[in-house]
Amino acid sequence: MSTNKKENKNQIKIREFDEEKLGDEIGKVIQKNDLENYKKGKVGFCSYSDASAAIGGGRAHFLWFHSYHDLYQFLADYFVVLAPGRYDLDHEAVFKKVVEIVQQLAAGETSKDKAISQINDAAKHFSQIEWVGEIEDLTGGSSEFAKKIREYFYENIEEPIQNKVSNKDFPRFVKALEEYGI
Repeated sequence: MSTNKKENKNQIKIREFDEEKLGDEIGKVIQKNDLENYKKGKVGFCSYSDASAAIGGGRAHFLWFHSYHDLYQFLADYFVVLAPGRYDLDHEAVFKKVVEIVQQLAAGETSKDKAISQINDAAKHFSQIEWVGEIEDLTGGSSEFAKKIREYFYENIEEPIQNKVSNKDFPRFVKALEEYGI
């Protein structure tokens, strides 16, 4: 019985693709999961619009969730409308491919890194995921993205770059993430 509960817990619910409805909903979902609503211990991701800079592409933003499952459900539901792709692309086909990859990720059938790469390939000209993890990964992790974020933070406050964001600097760090990629 517990096996079924575990499987159901990791299962991604599949929504019908209704681009207009999803587009209408996403603003509220983003507001609920932005950095102003960040609570320590949540997981998040950073993505950017994969469009020309002339039409707003390249702007990055972070969103935060209570669990990886909530994050994965968001990706399945809204990733394709987070930064709508070119009009000449089959948006529904991209949506279905992203859902398929996220389902495999949530079920543990693929690694996070492999799934992110596959999602980015499928969502080319929509959004691209730059990072997925916990804020502690950013404040003290060794990934290139974490180092880049700390470098960005310390350069903006004009202090020497640190290997770990201190508890004293943490509130300013979270605030700086709001402005990252603008």
